[in-house]
Amino acid sequence: MLESKELVENAYGLSISAVKSCRAGYILDTDEGRKYLKPCQCSESRILYVHDAKQYLYNNGFTNLDTYCLTVDGCPYSILDGRLYLLTSYAEGHECEFGDDKDAVRAAYALAAMHKAGKGFKHDEDSYDYAPDNPGKISESLTRRYDEMIRMRRKAERERGAFDYVYLGCVDKFTALAEESLELIRGPEYQRLIRKTAREGGICHRDYSYQNIIIKGETTTITGFESCGQEIRIYDLVNLIRRKMRKCDWDISKASMLLDAYTELEPLSRDEIVIMKAMLLFPQKFWRVANRYYNSRRSWAQRNFSGMLEEVIAEYDHHIRFMKQYDKLF
Repeated sequence: MLESKELVENAYGLSISAVKSCRAGYILDTDEGRKYLKPCQCSESRILYVHDAKQYLYNNGFTNLDTYCLTVDGCPYSILDGRLYLLTSYAEGHECEFGDDKDAVRAAYALAAMHKAGKGFKHDEDSYDYAPDNPGKISESLTRRYDEMIRMRRKAERERGAFDYVYLGCVDKFTALAEESLELIRGPEYQRLIRKTAREGGICHRDYSYQNIIIKGETTTITGFESCGQEIRIYDLVNLIRRKMRKCDWDISKASMLLDAYTELEPLSRDEIVIMKAMLLFPQKFWRVANRYYNSRRSWAQRNFSGMLEEVIAEYDHHIRFMKQYDKLF
């Protein structure tokens, strides 16, 4: 990167006084303020779509986001040494701590503000070689993960290692949760939400994780929109609630706190409440740990992943208690 300093300056018309590595990118001190430069694996068409989505949010009043800086040619990306790069203003502040109630509430309110500003956004299919995913993939994804859980059970029965025994001892109760989840999501509510989202448009972040929520004082900035697209908005809200719940043993009062913050700006429909229940029921972490174990099979994996699976099992009773109380949230 240091060798490309002049390339960056020429591409963006900046003067760079300092460069510091930060995660997968670089913080640049420039004559136009602090910037963040990162390489990107997305296609150029994908970046044009994300740029339009961000501009739509910004123009609708949601300005606390990492809009792309344009090159001197007016492009939202640059190609330096054969790689595609993105430049944004650097978001000052700390990454969201989901274990901190104030941070989590700010994240919920900011998410509602982002969803509110994104209403009506639709991609013009003639404008991009890339077409973002249409809503309706959640049911397919959860069904596929359920099928993988069953396949992994058969694999565990054949191999009978330490991890396999732990997996076999609990898989039935987790697949039962998955089945209950799928029964709900295959109901009419999900199809209605899909049609509503496709008809009305909107922007779903799809990577609403701690590192993409930057908090400084009363300002919450959302970054990392590269995965954004058209999807039912509760995809983001469910991910936020799930991350908070794992920090508080699925305390129902903490979920209520987040929902109060979100619905202050964006009320939830009855269909959304039902599908949120379906999504929260699904044993996502159980699937993820097992899937990573059976797809890695490194020498250290059995001990490490057995510990992670034990943590998921310890969470089960809290999760069940939460789901039994879910309807009281509304």
